Amino acid sequence: MEDPLLTQVDSVLYMSHLAVFAFLAGLFVASGMRRDGAWRYTAARSVTFLWLYTLWSTLQLGMKIALGSKVNDPVHPAELLRIWEPKEQFWFFGWITVMMLLAAAAKPWRSPRAAVLTLSLAGLGSAVVWGLNWRVLGGEGLALSVFFFLGVVLTGKRLLGWVQRARVGQAVLLVLLAGTVWLVLGATLLATPPTAYGGSRTVPSIALGVLASSAGVLTIVAVALLLARMRSRTRWLARIGELSLVIFVAHVFFTASARIALSLLGVDALVAHVVLPTLCGVIGPLLVYAAAQRLGQEWLFEAPAWLRHRLGSAPRASSSAAPAAAPGAGAPRTRQDPSR
Repeated sequence: MEDPLLTQVDSVLYMSHLAVFAFLAGLFVASGMRRDGAWRYTAARSVTFLWLYTLWSTLQLGMKIALGSKVNDPVHPAELLRIWEPKEQFWFFGWITVMMLLAAAAKPWRSPRAAVLTLSLAGLGSAVVWGLNWRVLGGEGLALSVFFFLGVVLTGKRLLGWVQRARVGQAVLLVLLAGTVWLVLGATLLATPPTAYGGSRTVPSIALGVLASSAGVLTIVAVALLLARMRSRTRWLARIGELSLVIFVAHVFFTASARIALSLLGVDALVAHVVLPTLCGVIGPLLVYAAAQRLGQEWLFEAPAWLRHRLGSAPRASSSAAPAAAPGAGAPRTRQDPSR
């Protein structure tokens, strides 16, 4: 039987940690699509998303096949052939690709009317599928659509303006109020998270889930504002955030390895099984990234140039400095994550 405390923690985390990633992923989509053209930008980003999905899901499944029963959920080699099924946490790449296609088609930045219509449809669609997932690439996480399109409509420029004008006292008050709503609704299990526990969802639990997820996103944004005011003292944290895509794709190799090592050494302390794998899951991918950059192996974290040119999705030269509207905004975990 699952520990009730772990269930409560799980509910709180899944209430908003994926929602905030979806929101952040949408913030720079409008500017990128205006600059490069909606479909050109979508093609360029999607090629990278699907390349990373194929590469890293294959590597991760290969690791689990090799380790066999030592991992939490052993994998049969046949799973590698079921390419239509989302693999582990990499479902996010399929989801973000679908979101990019929808954003290119809707173009909510065209007018206020288009923005309202797009947000309304995204909100309705998210409510309908809240808590539900489908085992097909692009079919998981659809309830996060409303947060993604909220980011698309809001834009990073507008959010940054609000953040710069906000006062510390306002941010603290927002953390206290919104954070309380998020934690209470998540811990009491009254609300359904957007990507989990859909089997027991009800209309009230969906409504409370939307409220709790929104409160969680507000809380996290407010905490980020407070951290940003510390300037140089949190610069290292900002750098980790910039490389969160790297952590996202590679963290399981290090978290799973750390937990296996602890088990082999006979270490059962919960603190050790939480702290050490977490540190390894952050530091390990950053070391891999540093080595890849030094050795000129950028293909590990970006679609290779030959593939982008062959598919006609190479971005314009002016787009190289654009922020990536991708899971690089954060490193979401899923319930299938074997490192847990």
